Amino acid sequence: MQTVLFLQSNREQAYTFTKFLKKSKKFELFYDKKTKISPSQNYDIVIPCGAASTSLYFMDRGVLKIGDMEFAEENFITFDKIKTLDICRRIGIPIPNTYVRKEEINEFPVFYKSLREDSYRERGIARTAEDLAKIKSKTVFYQELITSLGTYSVGYLADRGKITAIFSQKEVISVPYHGGSAVVLEKNEDKRLIEYTERIVKEIGYSGWGLAEYKYCDKRQDYVFMEINAKFWASIEFTFLNEPIFLKLLFDIDEKPRDIKKAVFINRVIQSDFSVFPRIFPHLIGGKWLKTEPLSFAIKERLQNKRKS
Repeated sequence: MQTVLFLQSNREQAYTFTKFLKKSKKFELFYDKKTKISPSQNYDIVIPCGAASTSLYFMDRGVLKIGDMEFAEENFITFDKIKTLDICRRIGIPIPNTYVRKEEINEFPVFYKSLREDSYRERGIARTAEDLAKIKSKTVFYQELITSLGTYSVGYLADRGKITAIFSQKEVISVPYHGGSAVVLEKNEDKRLIEYTERIVKEIGYSGWGLAEYKYCDKRQDYVFMEINAKFWASIEFTFLNEPIFLKLLFDIDEKPRDIKKAVFINRVIQSDFSVFPRIFPHLIGGKWLKTEPLSFAIKERLQNKRKS
């Protein structure tokens, strides 16, 4: 039996992995909410569930490997959002107009977010120059706001720049709507998104697991690249169910593929602002109901957020 440790185990990813690993009966599971482990601790498999734990564990141990899948040092360039956007620009993949300094901005509204994947989770929209002036953070950058609804993402496994497993999806509804956790996901099979992702992975020489995100731009009539999350993504169960090759390559677990075209994450419905519920409701019929944590946790978080507000 293999010992498995989840770092940042309070993340939703840990709950999803647990469901699949427990079924195989080949693993003994351990959980740690911290981002790294002490030098004396050793496990057969360590699964970092967030960007910070992915980075810190790799820096501590110099290697991050699950089965035959090894996470490469080259991947960490994607933690720097600006460098990743520069790579996409160089290889001809569309990106939004991007600004590092406020003085460069000549259009509104603009979207702002953290410069690095492993830093503060800052994001929002500045609709006017007055809104922009109120942003004091030195750790964000700005982009033209792509107003089309939904976000497209491509999850993948890769080996030295070559993709070995891939799954594309559309985040139909998320909370917050301008970028956050998926509430409703749909299976997506646009070949252009796959081709863009293959080009980026090849250019970086990426090995391991990651999720590339895009928005569709009506003005450009094309997808624009937003970012790569060089970690396991919170909605990975939708990927596992449709493309169990991910489970096979990572854990040697055999699952039958299920053609699930739409998924609704019920715990996130509970946690969301109920003003979006009219948009969510039609998807509850015909969509596969999933949860990335027990509903009791979601209800507790909902009540805590209500008290804070």
